[in-house]
Amino acid sequence: MATFKRIVPPSTLHSGLSAWGALSAPRACSVRSVHWNGGVPLRRSRGCDQPKPHKQGVSVRAYKPTDKLQDWRVQQMVDHVKKYYNEFLTRGKEALASQLFDDDVVHKDLVWDPAHPTVGVHGMQHYLHDLRTAFPDFTIEIDQIATCDMNSLMVQYSGTATGLGEYHSHKPSHHVSAFSGINLVRFNHDRSKIVEIQVYRSAFAEDRLELGERELHGEGGFRELRLRRLV
Repeated sequence: MATFKRIVPPSTLHSGLSAWGALSAPRACSVRSVHWNGGVPLRRSRGCDQPKPHKQGVSVRAYKPTDKLQDWRVQQMVDHVKKYYNEFLTRGKEALASQLFDDDVVHKDLVWDPAHPTVGVHGMQHYLHDLRTAFPDFTIEIDQIATCDMNSLMVQYSGTATGLGEYHSHKPSHHVSAFSGINLVRFNHDRSKIVEIQVYRSAFAEDRLELGERELHGEGGFRELRLRRLV
């Protein structure tokens, strides 16, 4: 387990990618002067003092998926997100939706359709169906997990997907996309179910095509584009 003592204001955590940037290495130190006390050198440094805690700041801790965690609350959330990524997304087990998600869960993919988040357990099942219809070999792996409180995790991941099915009414592209990203996952009060997922990821080739079409037509939201094709 690696512990990062840098203090991150709450406003930073809500930015997703900026929050993960808080896990950077500490800045270098430079020695300003050396004083002696009974033959023992006492070094005073410049630029390497620990930052003063923000009144509303939090400490971010990062873990590898294989780390053994002492805090059962963090372990509970880690086990939950592993099931979400490994069983629900990668293996396509739609039946797990009621176990994983709160009835009012909100899933916002800032690339797929930021204006229309997926809401509810049935919404997550439809999301998975659309995802695996477009990318039957969709695979995702957790690279690192970080926690900043007892009800949320940040998950860094990577994966691959081949466009073998229809994606937002587009024909299969047969393009292989390697992607990566960071999700902010929030849980309910007892950490038994996920209430919110904010997705910050790299775009698939199909996403870039869709974004270009969106800009060309001057329309807002991918759902508007799909509805427009039906008229």
